[in-house]
Amino acid sequence: MPQPWPHPQPPQQQSPQPGPWPAPGGPYEPGGPYEPEDDGRPRRGAGRVFGGVLCGGLGLVLLLGGGAVVAKAVSNSHQEIRNTEYARNLWRNEPAEALFPAALGLQDPEKRQGDPNTERGWTRVAISPETSCAKALSGAVAKEAARRGCVAALRATYVDDTGGTAATVAIVVFRDPKVALDLGDLVHDKGDADRPDQAVHALAAPGITWSDAVRAGSGGDKVLDLYAPCAVVASAGPADGRKAGRLPQPWGKRSYQQRMDREPWNAVAEGLAESLAWRLTDLIPQGKA
Repeated sequence: MPQPWPHPQPPQQQSPQPGPWPAPGGPYEPGGPYEPEDDGRPRRGAGRVFGGVLCGGLGLVLLLGGGAVVAKAVSNSHQEIRNTEYARNLWRNEPAEALFPAALGLQDPEKRQGDPNTERGWTRVAISPETSCAKALSGAVAKEAARRGCVAALRATYVDDTGGTAATVAIVVFRDPKVALDLGDLVHDKGDADRPDQAVHALAAPGITWSDAVRAGSGGDKVLDLYAPCAVVASAGPADGRKAGRLPQPWGKRSYQQRMDREPWNAVAEGLAESLAWRLTDLIPQGKA
């Protein structure tokens, strides 16, 4: 007996097979938002990120601090510390030949640093072994120096390159640097008098006629150092015994004419005192005592 034809069955729907993950940045159509596959590694939270940033910042601060310490150490290695006691006792710490150089005055344009023997203008001809303030200074300067507590006064005599002018220069030392600053001003004030008493006793030297009687002008200057309690004063005049400021009539009829005859000697003494004061200012930082 023939079998009946089977009734056709409706086709069964097959569930879709998962396809590959979409390319990064592309759309993901099926099944909602994209979720990466869990690979088993712990994920970074906000606290761990903040801790990493904090540690990095702390490391940078420590690195910068270490660099600053190294820079400070390098700077300190090149630092020079002033020897204040050396400056206060300069006249004891340096020999007389260093305080009063063999040549003094204008510096050679080709002068090398640390070489003091390239100056010209004045030549040293005598140095006094005495350090007494009373024996070195005279007039109002001597009285004022004693009042301020003068400790020592060192003298040397110089002759200029022409051989016509002599000058005795003195380094006046005190206990307090402040009292030495305006001693030169006192010399200037007395230099305008009709009969100036001068500032430094003349120190005689062989080959010149140089004494107190022929002193014609004086000058002074300060040593520009905070710890050096000393000033420089000088008196100058003709080296041949001639007396300035005694002009004959009719040229010397008035007192101001006599002062005019002495003015060049005041300028000469002022220049010599200034040269030595600057020389001492340069000498002090080189002190090793």
